[in-house]
Amino acid sequence: MKEFDIISTYFQRPVKHASIVKSIGDDCAILSIPESCQLVVSMDTLVSGRHFPENTLPEHIATRAFCTCLSDLAAMGATPRWFTLGLTLPEADISWISSFSHALFDIADEYDCELVGGDTTQGPLTITLQVHGFVTQGSALTRDAGVEGDAVFVTGALGDGAAGLELLLSKPVVDDETQQYLARRFHRPEPQIIAGRTIVDYANAAIDISDGLVADLQHIARASHVDIEIDVEKLPISAACQKVGGDKALHYALIGGDDYQIAFTVPRKNIDVVNSLVAQKKLNATYIGELVTCQETYPKVRCLRDGQLLSIDNEKGYQHFAS
Repeated sequence: MKEFDIISTYFQRPVKHASIVKSIGDDCAILSIPESCQLVVSMDTLVSGRHFPENTLPEHIATRAFCTCLSDLAAMGATPRWFTLGLTLPEADISWISSFSHALFDIADEYDCELVGGDTTQGPLTITLQVHGFVTQGSALTRDAGVEGDAVFVTGALGDGAAGLELLLSKPVVDDETQQYLARRFHRPEPQIIAGRTIVDYANAAIDISDGLVADLQHIARASHVDIEIDVEKLPISAACQKVGGDKALHYALIGGDDYQIAFTVPRKNIDVVNSLVAQKKLNATYIGELVTCQETYPKVRCLRDGQLLSIDNEKGYQHFAS
């Protein structure tokens, strides 16, 4: 099957949103942004053997690629609406393409996000997704808006992504429920779209946790010119992560990455509101620390246990080309 046949058979669907003026089948997509809103765009590339094991099922690749990309929109409090796909394949394996496209559109339908273009090429297996969404003008959550005295919260549980990858790579012996939970957390992280939209009016700064809590909070610290102090005893770590990680569970939660939760800072005036949302189960989030005065030239994230500073290895988290 040739490139354009693949596109028309597996990736072209009827347009649902009136915001799409032109879609697949033209040189460019033409999109209408809702009035009084701003466009928010993010792109991620996943490479076989680097971002997922080479024997990963196509449906797992599709869901992971899409969900991790949507996580960036969630961290800014955005609503997803459109996406483009760059798909590089070693060969035109119709069974693989069919499974991939069905899983991709399952996520697209769940988050009401439409495919509006892309490219298909031959080469080493690589998936590039660009997601587009919108926020009310001036409301996007960014990394540089943290203020000294802000409380730091995180959504969900930390460490599950790293524990899930450990499970897939080394296959430690655990019960079926733990295995299924962690495998799902790695293959299908849940973009915190609803949480992002819930906190957008109450938070100052936010970031999605992809490279590890410490590394990603470091971005907020540097952009906002503050230090961040984290109480490691308050970190939300699942029982499944603790089963697989054991003594490594804290390590997974702090620097493991692949969680795709949101870390966000809340000014003192809004802390009661956020706590109320948590108590009402309208927001799954946990207080873990605060923003404090920067003590040195370079802002830092400090991890404390019982008030004592912990030494954290690999504080930079995951970085391409770092070694």
